[in-house]
Amino acid sequence: MRMSSTLDLATRLSVIVEAQQQILAHVTDPAELMNVAVRQTQRITDGDGAAIEEVEGGELVYRAVSGRAVAGPSLRLPIDNSLSGAALHRVRSLRCDDVETDKRVDAEACRKLGIRSMIVAPLMHGDAPSGVLQTFSEQPKFFDDLDSYSVELLAGMISVALMLAAEFRRRQASEERYRLLFEKNVAGVFRTTRDGRILDFNDAFAAYLGYDSRDELLAQQSWDLYPQRSDREQLLSRLLREQAITNLALHLKKKDGSDVHGIMNVGIIPGDTGDELQLLGTFVPG
Repeated sequence: MRMSSTLDLATRLSVIVEAQQQILAHVTDPAELMNVAVRQTQRITDGDGAAIEEVEGGELVYRAVSGRAVAGPSLRLPIDNSLSGAALHRVRSLRCDDVETDKRVDAEACRKLGIRSMIVAPLMHGDAPSGVLQTFSEQPKFFDDLDSYSVELLAGMISVALMLAAEFRRRQASEERYRLLFEKNVAGVFRTTRDGRILDFNDAFAAYLGYDSRDELLAQQSWDLYPQRSDREQLLSRLLREQAITNLALHLKKKDGSDVHGIMNVGIIPGDTGDELQLLGTFVPG
């Protein structure tokens, strides 16, 4: 087993910081993020391979592998009677110096995977473990305390990166659903600020009001779309009291100045920054 010095620690921390930047650079692509993470883990610990395993039911599924890992992505292993399972249950990193003498591991499975010594550290999603980061060697007693510390740090960084990636995907899906609501809705959909700025709308809303140009409608104020400015003020006052209004019959003003009668459903939502209120609604002539 290798011995480490203070200089080794300083050098290792510098390399880990560099790895963190490379991992975070792929936060919009969880699969590639994990691929980069295992390659960096293998490189930093000088292991023969590294892997990320995710919890799925009572099993651990290999999601990313690097090096001479016999296991391929999607390989499933039981959580129980494994070092990875022990790390998950204890929520702490663990090191095995020799799978042939360590009762915490499944020696037979390790032999099939070409593992003789390894380090595993839990990956967290909030307060709950969601998987493990693993580095391994074909040699016994290959890793030292510095490697254990490094894998623990890397697991923390990767956990944060994966949570950021999940949040990015969630927001992306939300934005796609929002855009689908706008573009495919036969009703006119609009979003404005409380102070009257028009933020967004779909083609149907512009057509109902007689606008051919998106820029032309965006240049208007919400007040311009009502026969009287007081009409919008009354609507806003009611919204602030009730938060949402459904099946409201009212008139809007078209580009040519004529009225269009219809039904509006509108509610108050938080703004993009969370400190302003916006109006999101639909309008159907009739």
